[in-house]
Amino acid sequence: MKAMYAAFAATVVISIAGYYILGEMGFSSGQTFASDSVRLDDASE
Repeated sequence: MKAMYAAFAATVVISIAGYYILGEMGFSSGQTFASDSVRLDDASE
């Protein structure tokens, strides 16, 4: 049972760390798929 709880805790820690680390490195979905041809500011007009 201890091994399962340790695995759950490790999964949570790795997921949260990966989210922040990849976001800081520029691998977020918004930064990866955005380009000059995507004009999100004009969508509201």
